[in-house]
Amino acid sequence: MQWRAITAVVLIAALLWPGAANATQSDEPVVRRAIESNIELDPGRQATRLPRVSLDDSNGDLTVIFAMRRPPGDDPTQIVAFATDDVFTILWAVYASGSAPRIKTVTVLGTYAVVGRYARPREIPLMRAVLTAERAASLDWTTVVNADPRNLLDVWWIEGELGGG
Repeated sequence: MQWRAITAVVLIAALLWPGAANATQSDEPVVRRAIESNIELDPGRQATRLPRVSLDDSNGDLTVIFAMRRPPGDDPTQIVAFATDDVFTILWAVYASGSAPRIKTVTVLGTYAVVGRYARPREIPLMRAVLTAERAASLDWTTVVNADPRNLLDVWWIEGELGGG
């Protein structure tokens, strides 16, 4: 009973906190165009390639969701390779765009269609990359293609089955 009261108070406080109500997500058309002009727009499957490019105006966090490309035969190694290339292309496009000074952190989520319990495919995140502006400024973008993302990015996660883990 006591935990319910504490949870309710925390929830109410979070909703009433001054910054919480002012946090807004806005679409970033300049960044979207920069990304779209640098990545392959056809994912090779029935999915919107770039369903979300939005900025949290309160803290400069940009979120990009992209549909991972389908390689011939749905080879997991190729899915990861294509998506890794796309992640670095997206990150470069974001930080090279005219909106870069407003962006403090970029989170990129790669999704792929997974067939669920009712045999209906759903796009779910299978890859996550996070790069801060500070770290992006120190990257040599000409060498990232050959580097291990775990060493370059703030966060690099791949769903266990795809990542070999």
